[in-house]
Amino acid sequence: MQLKRLCLILQFLLVFSNQFIQAQQYNPFYSHFGEFKTDAKDHLFFRVENLNFIKNNEYSGKFAKGETYIGYVTTPKLVYYPSSDFRIEAGVRLQKYSGLSNFSEAEPVFSIHYQTNDRLSFNLGSLNQEDNHHLHEALFEPERYFTDKVENGLQVLYNSTFLKADAWINWEKFIFQNDPFNEVFSFGFVADLRLNNPTSDYSLSVPMQVLFTHRGGEIDTSNKNKQTIRNLVAGVSFKKTIHNARLKKYELEVLGFKFKDNSSVKEFVFGDGTAFHFRLGATTKHSDLKLGYWISNKFNSARGSALFQSLSVIDNTYTKARRDMFTGKYRIQKSIATGILLGGQIDAYLDMNSEHDFSFATSVFVRINGEFFLKKIKWN
Repeated sequence: MQLKRLCLILQFLLVFSNQFIQAQQYNPFYSHFGEFKTDAKDHLFFRVENLNFIKNNEYSGKFAKGETYIGYVTTPKLVYYPSSDFRIEAGVRLQKYSGLSNFSEAEPVFSIHYQTNDRLSFNLGSLNQEDNHHLHEALFEPERYFTDKVENGLQVLYNSTFLKADAWINWEKFIFQNDPFNEVFSFGFVADLRLNNPTSDYSLSVPMQVLFTHRGGEIDTSNKNKQTIRNLVAGVSFKKTIHNARLKKYELEVLGFKFKDNSSVKEFVFGDGTAFHFRLGATTKHSDLKLGYWISNKFNSARGSALFQSLSVIDNTYTKARRDMFTGKYRIQKSIATGILLGGQIDAYLDMNSEHDFSFATSVFVRINGEFFLKKIKWN
């Protein structure tokens, strides 16, 4: 029954996607940070960053339960450029789920962005979470973008011809003296090192990802054990651009994963593990498809999707050291106006266990990113 339902949804999306004749270049749904304007000195803008979402998870098996999210996350804010290389942003992030009378989260956002040159920039305060830093879903569950609080801390971004990198520290929970809970923070590093000439129709690169998560502290009174989890990813990616064809690009990717629990008292059944994800992707003018095969042995992560773990999230007594799973993602999108993106996505997972558990998720997103000029103000 689930497979039949998925086929019907997929057929609908395929037909729907054929209407996206005017769709623009691929953009991630989970993106909000505005492009830095080097010619906006003394300019004040009003900006809105909004994501409306419906995501239905139909999960089977013993690793995760299905659930449905419907609502929006919106961030209205003021953006000011006191100089050509410095930006200040201040606003509020509102998280609202349909069916609830109040906001689940209402938190201030404030960030300073220093653009040292056309390659290197720094963010302090609220971070640029574009596409969840491009982290693999086994390391970072994508829906955390609209379920978690905004990330705050320090971030360094670098973008050149041969290297694109993002390093950040997200301080998730702050503690004072004698607080009854631990401090929590995470450190991440994502990079893509290109190995060939960027003017070529093909791209050969080395993707790298690091995610450390820590729970601990020295001034709190919590008796909870300290936890430090390390996840590393490295691999090879090949992409080929095709001209004058319906298929615009295809790609091959092989990623290797490493998990290590460096906690004083292990909370995961397995202290270390490994995994591999083999993926084949194709991109058209209006859609993106990725098919893959996941193989893991005793792999876990502190922030990743529950479907990729060796320890069940819903039953901590259930473990499966070896995981073999087919994965699939199909996304369609359309730019319906400047700064407004409409799209849908299907995620599918076939667990190659004895029951062949099949899980899938369907989602619809509307992303609104836009700003308009208010006035020119001289910084004194």
